[in-house]
Amino acid sequence: MKPHLDVVAALILKDNKVLICQRKEDDAFPLLWEFPGGKVEERETHPQALVREIKEELGVEIEVQGPPFGVFEDETEDLKITVQLFKSTIKKGVLAPLECANFSFVEVDHLDRFDLAPVDKKIASFLQG
Repeated sequence: MKPHLDVVAALILKDNKVLICQRKEDDAFPLLWEFPGGKVEERETHPQALVREIKEELGVEIEVQGPPFGVFEDETEDLKITVQLFKSTIKKGVLAPLECANFSFVEVDHLDRFDLAPVDKKIASFLQG
């Protein structure tokens, strides 16, 4: 049986644009773009994991709003990923690319101009309706 990654991602909106981050060169899926977030660790709720991941990745405190906005799955030869997407807002701090190569606020209709990670393509497609 393949390992399963339980992942959370933030849907952060600003001026009708969504926040995406570019993975570091030495990460899995190097330099691809994704919705910010990461793995849920043992004894963490999904919202707790998301708050921690965004603080580590971008240096800001967020507030997670409500239940997941969407759940997305992807599979590679040796891994299964489930991503829960949560609407979130930045409460405190200034965005900085601490654990990512770059970040950008992008119009939803322009997400396909970015080289998105496989599961993030599914999220983009969902958001574009």
